[in-house]
Amino acid sequence: MKTNSPNVLFNHQAMLLLENTSQVMKQKLLLILMLVSFGSVSFAQGTRATQGRAIIVTDVNSILFTDGASARVAANSAINTERLRNLITEVQSSTYFFEGAVHTYGDAPTNLFTDLGSLNQLNTSITLKENIEIATVRINSASELNSTIDLASFSNFPNLKYIYFITKLDTTSENIASHIANYDTRFNILYKIDKGDRNQ
Repeated sequence: MKTNSPNVLFNHQAMLLLENTSQVMKQKLLLILMLVSFGSVSFAQGTRATQGRAIIVTDVNSILFTDGASARVAANSAINTERLRNLITEVQSSTYFFEGAVHTYGDAPTNLFTDLGSLNQLNTSITLKENIEIATVRINSASELNSTIDLASFSNFPNLKYIYFITKLDTTSENIASHIANYDTRFNILYKIDKGDRNQ
């Protein structure tokens, strides 16, 4: 009886150690799964948190030109799909600002076309800001794509709802979100990869 007692004690301690190890392993595995899951969700939505707010960058085609558009719009009631489609596809009164030159066509322009290199001059160069609803911003080079996108440049556009980035470069919504500074929740951030040679 006495000879078996150390074995029984050893077996009991081994079982406890195994159970504790198993519990620690379960906790570690759960933590790893949670981190992987969080990373996947953030990547799919193209989001980035800044000062407690999520920056969501959405592929414009997923809103306007797919069957699931209504579900996505319902999730973001700030997007008026028909108005957005009009602003993007129909001829509107517009202001063009490239290389320091401003050209406005029509009265009370609702569209602004510019490029990333011109952003820091927008507030001082554009005078007809009141009716601008969408700003279409070209990203022309890899260096621009990897530079800071300061949305404070749009702070004096009272009716601006959509900032729409177009580039021929391969990128993701998450990459664009990661470069945005001074995010304002009144803006819907959209993007499109356009490999064509059109100006708009």
